[in-house]
Amino acid sequence: AAPPGSLFGSLFATFEFQKDSVRNQYEHLLSLWRSHVATVADRSLDDVDESFLLAQALDDLHCELLEGFLKWREKFRGYDDSKMPEFEGPPPAGGVQWEHIDRALCPTREHEEATERSTQLVEIAVYLLVWGEAGNVRFMPEVVYFITELALASSGPGGPSFYGAPRGSERSGRFLARVIRPLYSLVFDEWYERVEINEKGGDKKVLIKGFERFLLPDVANYDDWNEFFCDPHQVVEGIILWDGRGLFEEEHSDRFAALSNVHWRASLKGSQIKTHRECHSMMGVFAATHRVWFLHALFFFVSVILVVEDTPANIPVPPSSAEAHSWRWRPLMGVGQLVRLSAVGLLVPVHAALWALARLETTSNNILTRSCTCLFFLESLCWTALWLAPIATFAFVRICAGQEEANPSKLNQGNLYTALAVHHAVTFLGVFFLLLAPAKKADRLFQLTAVPLRLRVIRYLFWFCVMVIKFLLGLTISAAVWNASANMEFINIGREAPEEILGLWRNSNWSANMYTWLILWLTAWWLFISDTAMWFQAGCMFLGVGIVFVQRSCFCCQFILEDALQKIPKRMSKFVFPYTKMLRGEEISEYFPALWDRVVAYMRYEDKCESDGLGSLSFHRGRGAGLTWEKLSLKTHPLQATHGRDYTMPDFFEHLTLPEVTWRNYCGWPKSLANEDLKWRLYALARGLGLPMPRPFRAPYIPGITVMIPHYGETIILSKSELYDIGANDQSRRSHVQLGGLCKVPVREMVPLIDWLRNRYQDEYRAFVNRMQARGMHIGGVAWDDLQEHQWDKICVWASMRMQTLWRTVAGMCLYHPALQVHYDVQRIESSRLAASDVWNAADCFTCMISMQIYKSFDKNRLSQTNKMFNKLPDSLQVAYIDHEDLYPQTDDTASMRRREAAEQAAAIDRVHPRQARRYWSCLIDKKCPVQPDLRRTPKYRIELPGFPILGDGKSDNQNHAIPFMRGIFSQCIDANQGAYFEQMLLLPCVLGEFRTHARGKGKAKRIIGLPEHITSDFGSIGDFAAGSEIAFGTISQRSFAVLGGRMHYGHPDIMNKQYMMQQGGVSKATKTINLSEDIFAGMDFTLRGEGRKIRHCEYFHVAKGRDLGFNAVLGFFSKLSNGTGEQMLTRQMMRLSQCLQLPEALTFHYAHAGYYLTQYLISESMPILVFTWLLIVCSDCNRQWTSMYDVDCTTSAAEAMGNVLGTWFSAIIFFFLIITSLPLFAEIWLERNFGTALRRWVTQLCTCSFLLFIFQSKIIGYYIMAEIKQGGASYVATGRGLPTDRRAFVGTPAYVFFKVVIAVQNVDMTRLKANDRLKQLATENIRKAIVAATGGKSVKTEDVTVSFHDRESIVVEIDSDSRSGTNAVKAKLGSNSVGGEVAKQLAAVPDIGQVCRGAVTATSVLKKADAGWGIDSVGGLYLDYTQHTYYRGIELLFYTLLLLYAGGYSEAGVYKSSLTYTFVSIGLVIFAWLYAPFIFNPYQFSAGYLMDDLKAWYGFFFTNGGYHWKDWYERIIIKPRRGLGSAVFDFDLICMFFAVTAWISQLYRKQAVNETLFSTEKTVDYFALITLIPPFCLSSVFCVIVPIIEKLGGCAERKENRKTRALRYFMARKEEAASDSEDGGASSSDESAAGGPGGPSTASPAGGARPGQGPGESGRVVAEDMQAAAVNRERCGHGVPLALSAAIVAALEIFESFIPVGMFIFTSHMVDHKLFVTGLIVKFKFWQIALFLLDSAISMKGCCSKVAIVAPCLREAVELLVYTNHMARDIVVSFFIGLTLSPWIFFTWMNDLCCPNLSCHQFLIYRKGNPSPLGRKRDRYDTDDSGDESGHEDSSESGSEAESPMLRHASTGGPPPPTGTVGPPPGASQTMFRGGPGTIGGGDARAVYIGTQ
Repeated sequence: AAPPGSLFGSLFATFEFQKDSVRNQYEHLLSLWRSHVATVADRSLDDVDESFLLAQALDDLHCELLEGFLKWREKFRGYDDSKMPEFEGPPPAGGVQWEHIDRALCPTREHEEATERSTQLVEIAVYLLVWGEAGNVRFMPEVVYFITELALASSGPGGPSFYGAPRGSERSGRFLARVIRPLYSLVFDEWYERVEINEKGGDKKVLIKGFERFLLPDVANYDDWNEFFCDPHQVVEGIILWDGRGLFEEEHSDRFAALSNVHWRASLKGSQIKTHRECHSMMGVFAATHRVWFLHALFFFVSVILVVEDTPANIPVPPSSAEAHSWRWRPLMGVGQLVRLSAVGLLVPVHAALWALARLETTSNNILTRSCTCLFFLESLCWTALWLAPIATFAFVRICAGQEEANPSKLNQGNLYTALAVHHAVTFLGVFFLLLAPAKKADRLFQLTAVPLRLRVIRYLFWFCVMVIKFLLGLTISAAVWNASANMEFINIGREAPEEILGLWRNSNWSANMYTWLILWLTAWWLFISDTAMWFQAGCMFLGVGIVFVQRSCFCCQFILEDALQKIPKRMSKFVFPYTKMLRGEEISEYFPALWDRVVAYMRYEDKCESDGLGSLSFHRGRGAGLTWEKLSLKTHPLQATHGRDYTMPDFFEHLTLPEVTWRNYCGWPKSLANEDLKWRLYALARGLGLPMPRPFRAPYIPGITVMIPHYGETIILSKSELYDIGANDQSRRSHVQLGGLCKVPVREMVPLIDWLRNRYQDEYRAFVNRMQARGMHIGGVAWDDLQEHQWDKICVWASMRMQTLWRTVAGMCLYHPALQVHYDVQRIESSRLAASDVWNAADCFTCMISMQIYKSFDKNRLSQTNKMFNKLPDSLQVAYIDHEDLYPQTDDTASMRRREAAEQAAAIDRVHPRQARRYWSCLIDKKCPVQPDLRRTPKYRIELPGFPILGDGKSDNQNHAIPFMRGIFSQCIDANQGAYFEQMLLLPCVLGEFRTHARGKGKAKRIIGLPEHITSDFGSIGDFAAGSEIAFGTISQRSFAVLGGRMHYGHPDIMNKQYMMQQGGVSKATKTINLSEDIFAGMDFTLRGEGRKIRHCEYFHVAKGRDLGFNAVLGFFSKLSNGTGEQMLTRQMMRLSQCLQLPEALTFHYAHAGYYLTQYLISESMPILVFTWLLIVCSDCNRQWTSMYDVDCTTSAAEAMGNVLGTWFSAIIFFFLIITSLPLFAEIWLERNFGTALRRWVTQLCTCSFLLFIFQSKIIGYYIMAEIKQGGASYVATGRGLPTDRRAFVGTPAYVFFKVVIAVQNVDMTRLKANDRLKQLATENIRKAIVAATGGKSVKTEDVTVSFHDRESIVVEIDSDSRSGTNAVKAKLGSNSVGGEVAKQLAAVPDIGQVCRGAVTATSVLKKADAGWGIDSVGGLYLDYTQHTYYRGIELLFYTLLLLYAGGYSEAGVYKSSLTYTFVSIGLVIFAWLYAPFIFNPYQFSAGYLMDDLKAWYGFFFTNGGYHWKDWYERIIIKPRRGLGSAVFDFDLICMFFAVTAWISQLYRKQAVNETLFSTEKTVDYFALITLIPPFCLSSVFCVIVPIIEKLGGCAERKENRKTRALRYFMARKEEAASDSEDGGASSSDESAAGGPGGPSTASPAGGARPGQGPGESGRVVAEDMQAAAVNRERCGHGVPLALSAAIVAALEIFESFIPVGMFIFTSHMVDHKLFVTGLIVKFKFWQIALFLLDSAISMKGCCSKVAIVAPCLREAVELLVYTNHMARDIVVSFFIGLTLSPWIFFTWMNDLCCPNLSCHQFLIYRKGNPSPLGRKRDRYDTDDSGDESGHEDSSESGSEAESPMLRHASTGGPPPPTGTVGPPPGASQTMFRGGPGTIGGGDARAVYIGTQ
């Protein structure tokens, strides 16, 4: 330790690093060094010479840690202008004096080797110290290399310091202040305006204006700055000093001293160093994915050309024989298959042109400017010639073909074949460069890792099979489309002659046919590219199954028939503990019996089994009683070897016969294990031990690993108040509601969360009670109220281990510590000095680090929970957090002003950013840190950061600040909702063996090891669907991706070599918005840096994982992934990987990641496009009454032709597509468990409508990824993982207008009080004050409260409020204990109250009645959550389908009617899923008790307050995300709409041309044709102009604007109030993520609308207007013309305009033409869509609208009114339709409850239990008389018995409060409200549990 100690001390003094940073990195170096000692010793365990291990390990450490730095330095030294000389001996490093390494420590004992080792030590030390203080600069590893090189080369400061004379007021380390902070300020200034301190003391970062949605394409990010330092030329020429000189004009030894004088802003200006532009456009996506589309285009066009036939009907007829062989009269694509196939070559120039445009858009001006050289232009000309060559050669082929047709001689035939050969050669060359070698030089910054030939063959073969199957299917589809177009005699452009096209393009029939033909083939193309991901998924399934057999050496019979459980002892002894002795006559280790009993003991301690049930599992029986954590400690209870037969083989390991094994494996007959989790764990262990695994590291030579767990606001330990809030249990009484005599709704009862947990995990709770009983702690049979605090402590921990809490995660991961101790105890090398008991410490090999970002702002409860973790768990646990101090005092006294001036001076000297108000530190605490009086611990290390650290979306920055505290050479990233198992932790040394190298510098060290997760959250159908998808993705899919070369890093639970992650900027990336999905970029960068790096997937090691359970939570999670993927597709990593990888790897990478999400968009749009095309073709058919008027053969109807096509497309294979999402899970469960289990789960998913969720999920994914690509705006979404028990309202919750509360008062003589008028009046006034105070004092006023006294010691309070806001909060408060307490306090304060009192006044209250009015209190519900995502499109698809049926799409299909069955089934599933899936999976959706609530809220949303609620929602959600009219004009959707309307207009014009000929005498026909082409806005526009004028004349306009301003102000006040009520750890931010900065989580909605679950109806609480302020104006004009009335009038006028033209034509001509009618209607509808789209975009242009408002205010109001009324009318119609069609289900549910109350079909669908209550059915109680029981006091003993199943209210982690709409079961089920801090259930806030029947 002497050389590194003296070196670090000298470096600290020379470069003025921070003291704590130097101490931390010194400890870090020793940890790394120790780990490499282990890896070096492991190479020769039989002959370890510990005398030279340190020197050898230092060589390995230098090689691996500094590999990137050494290559970077070599690259710069090769650039002459850099003038970077090599050093002989150790680098000067500022002239430090230190004790060099003695040659006696080196194996050769030579001076040269000692010098080399000293050089290595200096380079490592300087690099670690620079890296340790770099802060956010760590994300740019090459910048760290640059600073390290300058520091190493510096000869000395040449004075007292490198940074000039010290100044007394400095606080920061001078290296940090002068070197790092300027670089940090450069990054901060590029993105942010400032960081403020908000009202709550948190940090609020403010982005530069215009960057709110995303960073603009030319704004630099971490990657741009890092790539600048990768280029020696740019660095040498670009870095300049403040005096204008270049840094590299200085001597190399003097450059570090000049570093603090670099003008970084001028040197690294974003526009000057930008390399890749992240453009939010389809061109940005095309640049990264063009190879995928080009490959599909090749296959598609080949399939089309192969089905084309040369028949006389499709060969043009020339006017004369002289021109028979002229090119002007030959088909465009030629005659003959070979000639037509040559047309495929034309794809090369077309695709090359598109790719060039895409590359041009994504390439920065900096690159383009630097590329403008003669060589570049010459190279561009060569490429252009290559791309254009197929055009010339194709023309040559056509000329030769024409000559051969005119004169079929051998010479001409030879010329044709020669031309074809040349053309195909040129085409192949173009295809080769576009498809197989598209990467540019700039795309390859590093050499990718070479792929073994065997793997490359497998990958090419896999994709060959996938594409062949796809091609054959495409060939069938193309043939069907070709036959349909031929039967309908469509114009086929490729078969038309140039002269025909020139002569007919003005003809209406020709243009209509051309558009129809084009749309038909575009639809075929769309469907062709949409299903590739499904075939890829199917291929991965078969490949994954095959890999399983290959992993077992293809011993298929052994794998199928073996009893893996029985082989656990043998395999564990052989593979995990191979260094131990075996028992005589046995193949198991002598330690295995004791070891296995320890495993079982952990299972018993976790209450997975009973003590009396250990006999079948353990070797030594009867040792499970009284098990404690201390007894599991290996230090006090070490394992003992078993000798002889001192054990009994557990029954569990008994040998089964072959029939028994076969029956169990394939029919689901398991071993006798009661606990499902225990069963899975044993099966997983048995299965993992049967897989190939490397030899484990042997103690004490085990390298170090750190598990990092980022934490923000997740629940640490569930508290008593969260589990059991008895105060809430006595309240929330609700009287019955009579729904038109339909039913009576029973009273709600309360059931705590702990009751739900106890009954959900009955066997585990019983085991827990028995375990506590054995320890003398009696819990079972004791009422919750009677339990003591120490008993509750145990219960809280038990409950936390079954929820998604941090405690569960940390306790699980800390099992690494005893697992490593086991390895030390049973198979250590006794002869090693490192194995001495006083030297070995498992904490040296394992560190569990929680990055608790907001530990600084924890309250006492969370601090005590954190300390509890420290006290119980091993000393390897540590916590990193961000500390901060305000720069300036906030007071105004003189002393503070002086301190402020001193602080400002110090901040300026330390170069703290002037627009940040704090200093920040990264701190580390562990078990040994002393606890302060405020329960915080004094940090072990406190390292100042360059500035506010959370510059990204949160999680990656949170990880980055903690990385310097990591120890060892390996790291594992774990989320705060995971868990672990002791038996799996024992395999850690084997997993680390995956990194084993047999020599220094070998590639196996450069690995990311991917590991699967066991998904434990499978409650209900949605939870099972989500868990199943996650299981399949984490196992069979990852297994296949790894073989196919497409696996990346996904964060958890992958294990990485930390040294190589440091060399690429960390374990994740942190550019704002771009790196929203931060983890995967680590894998992409790892792959791009290549040079031996590999990503491997292993399946013998598992950790637990919790996932989302509710419908909105699951879709919210996918919306987050979709947004992140949308940003990924625009990044340089995505583009470069897509270009640089070989074609199979590129295809796998695409479809395994971004391509999956993009395919979901294609699939979700396939059905609307198909129906649209079908309708267009049916309407293009001839009118059978006038067939002679058409120039085509009308014998075959269009409906029949489409019936044939659709019969081909939608054959039985549609069912394969419906179940493909479940097949991988089926295969994996079969492999893991047995056929019976797999079949049961698969059938169960299908029977519980999994396909509805997947169809809906596909639409949500497609919506969000396209919205993100086009509009940006993604932000971190904190998804909740609570149980799916919220009943989400339809549009919101109704406003309550009347409350009745009965208050039972004790010790007050009511008779005497009523007789004393003065006391009665005073008591009444005080009670009114108590009610107002208890309800918050905002929505209830004293004059609203009526008080009446009754004889039975009761007071009846009635509240009649006209408030329309906050009444749900009032209702909740009236149902709480606070009312009774407040009343008692106010009564006691009445003067002379003692005259009527008999003792202390106490009171309890019961809410007897709450009547909802026809208004809305808060907006937010399922309809608003998914309105623009699916409901609009679902109604549109239904509309098209009905028009299709009306037009004869089915009735005229003839013999093909039966083949359309699958098609209509598919259409019906899509419509049903898009419209009803959220309601189908919404708990208690169809309960009659909520019918009136939903109806009243719906009425209030649309029809009260002038439609303000709807308008406010529309402006926030629909209008706000737009980017203006300019962007809308070039929007992809708008272009498609214009193309579609053009096709329909051509059909309409064609039909009207026929009608004009037929009815030439009818003059009105021409007028009707003209009116049809006019958008249906004429009459409605006139109305919308008149209404604002009338309102303005009536004085309403000004008052409406004032009302809007007041309402907005009130809304913001309410939002701030709600935020202040929520617990956020004392910090909040408008810009932070759930794992983000000191601020709170972001609530920003994704692009195009809010996300599900926090969706379009829930951007905070939406309140009504300020009623008091509005009341003044109500009498004169109220709200003007109600918006709903205007919407009805506008809708009626537009419908009239749409129907009247065609309708009047039919009336005047007396001819009903269904197809003409539909065509005219569609044209009107498309015009309506386009106009509204443009008007929406126009009114979102704030600047333009404000100018228009000044010039023509009425015009702006008229446009807004036109837009608002149209959208409101649409919402009213859509919501009414959905609500109306849902109503039969309500009646069905009522009948179900009436006839079979214990089996609810709807609840069975959601929860898969007939009665969703786990506690047994309660006796329903009814309050039969609302006013009869004046006392209102009900005995709590009547609460009944316990019910059967849980419904738990969901709350998002750290996010905004849950929807304030009606939640829980219908009136009549039971609920309890819990109070506590934010979090989720299992990571969640335990808020409410509902039990009972409906």
